[in-house]
Order: sequence, then C-alpha cells, then structure tokens
Amino acid sequence: MSQAAGGSHQPVLVTRHDVEGGAILQITLNRPESHNAVDGFMAKLLLEAWRAFRDDESLTVAVLHGAGAKAFCSGADLKGLNTLAHLGATREEINAYVEHGTGPMGGTRIVQTKPVITMAQGYAYAGGLELFCHGHIRLAERGASFSVACRRWGVPLVDGGTVYLPRLLGWGPALPLIITGQRITAERAYQLGLAWELCEVGQGLTRAMEMGRQICRQPRDAMLADLNSALHGWHLPLDDALKLEAQSLHPVMRSESTRQGLEAFKRGERFWFE
Repeated sequence: MSQAAGGSHQPVLVTRHDVEGGAILQITLNRPESHNAVDGFMAKLLLEAWRAFRDDESLTVAVLHGAGAKAFCSGADLKGLNTLAHLGATREEINAYVEHGTGPMGGTRIVQTKPVITMAQGYAYAGGLELFCHGHIRLAERGASFSVACRRWGVPLVDGGTVYLPRLLGWGPALPLIITGQRITAERAYQLGLAWELCEVGQGLTRAMEMGRQICRQPRDAMLADLNSALHGWHLPLDDALKLEAQSLHPVMRSESTRQGLEAFKRGERFWFE
C-alpha cells in the first residue's frame, strides 16, 4: 500500500491496495477545510491519478471519495476559477480545448473502461456531482445531498454533467436537476438511480472498498469485456451493438481468468457478490 508523494497534506491522496485477484486505487479528495472544492493544482493531481488508473493494467478498480464528514466535493473552487479555466483563451486555444481538453476538474473527459466506484458522504454539488456521476457504481451515505449548485452562480456543467446525468437517469429526472439546481437527499438520489446503494453515515468508504475487493476476486476479462460493451454499445443501432458484444466471445473464453473461473466452478466453488 503506497501513498502519493507529498503525504497527507496533498489535496489529492492516491493509495494502492493490493488485494486478492487485483488491486484497488483509492483516490481521496483531500481539502476538507474547503469542502473538497477543486482548484487548478488539485485538478492536475486528479488528472494524474485518472491517467495512472487508466494506463496501469495491474489496477482493477478505482474508489473515489472525499475526506472529512461534510463533503464528497462541493465543485470547483470559485475563488480559484482562473486556475481551472483559461478565460482569456484565443479562438485557437478554445478549439484545442474542445477537441483535446481533459476537463477542468481533472481527467473528467477520460472514459474509464475499468470499474470506478464513487462514494458521497456529504455535499456532492456542481462539479462534485459531475465527479460522482463518473462512477460506474455510485454509493451515498444517508447524510449526502446532491445539486447542480453552480446554477446559482451562472457556471455551466463542463465536466460531464450534461452528458452523464441524462444517460444515468433519463431526461425525466435529469433535466429538472440541470435546470433548477434543486438539492436532493441521498434517499431521493437512490430512488432516481443516481445512487446504487445507501450506506449508513460513516460506513460508505468501508462499503466501497469491500465492493472493490469483491470485484477483484471475480474473473477479470469477462467483466472488462462486458463493461466495454455496455459503455460503447448503448448508443449503437441494435445490430451493431450485438456485433460489438459478440467480439468478446472468443478472446474472453480463451483468457486465463476465464479458465481459472471455470476450474473454480468445477471444484464446486461459488461466489456471490454481496
């Protein structure tokens, strides 16, 4: 288990946990005194963390959470907004950002194709809600609340919020959230499908890490293939989506992880995700 250079005073902490079957990358938003709001330096560290997770094949699952009891992330640090966005950019710089940018909040335009778990224990507002939506599995403690709070200040969603909220929730719940900025409770988020599971206060990170360990225990190749098919096939015409799914059959069935999984089945081993 290792931490990012700089120790606990760093605004982003990155810890690797080697567990049975794989490894979990724990990413901690570590500015509790500012409700884990993201400034330019923090965004740079987040981008490095997301790139490291994407590029390191030995990492299986990422868990993103916030330090402290009050906030997952309250969004962009509006006092340091100039460190997140180059507001005086030229037309050429704007075009380059649109085509090749990675997102103001740090790596939010990277589409992760390995499982990401996000866990909100308090405020998940504005850009923090956008970060939360990047989780393939999203957990919320009962004290959490969610809002497109940047609506109050005239700041747009530019870290995936207008993309992920409609895809996760459908237009019915997503559009009122986007238009109004109304706050909703963890219970309401669970009802809408924004959160997969509710956790008791103080237990969210424990549950997220437990889920990460269980994901690592399962055969890897089939899970990654199915996740890739779900992410990249949902918008395709039905025939094309089925062809994409079919591409996984032979590579996965010939993989070592599937061979080991089938051997475990023959031995009578049974594992149910809890």
